[in-house]
Amino acid sequence: MMQSRTLTALLLLAGTMSASAVMARKPAAEKSCVLQSRVAAPVVRDDGRLYFRGQPDRKQSYIAVFKGGACPGLNRFATAIVETTGAGYCEGDKVRSLATPSQIPGPLCVIDHLMPFAGDVDDVVPDESGNK
Repeated sequence: MMQSRTLTALLLLAGTMSASAVMARKPAAEKSCVLQSRVAAPVVRDDGRLYFRGQPDRKQSYIAVFKGGACPGLNRFATAIVETTGAGYCEGDKVRSLATPSQIPGPLCVIDHLMPFAGDVDDVVPDESGNK
């Protein structure tokens, strides 16, 4: 009888410990991503934003919105380097511009979120509230 209670207590303790371990590994907040296979390579727009053209449907494109506003150094003449954390472009990924011909890297910027955008690379981007 005593062995049965001890075994039950150990099993309950083991179950509690493994549940705690699973909860500790779970990310606090899921981040939004766009699969690289669903978009073309990023293009720097004239307004200094990154445009990800939807493939095969350009109406499923995205604009990268950066933490703190614009990303200094991103312009049409720079190459954008995106440091991804997985199989897609995600919130929290880092972007750096590489100015040509000097090849001097610009400051590091962080993607805050990816805004769905049904337009083409040169189309006007509505603000976050949906107005143009």
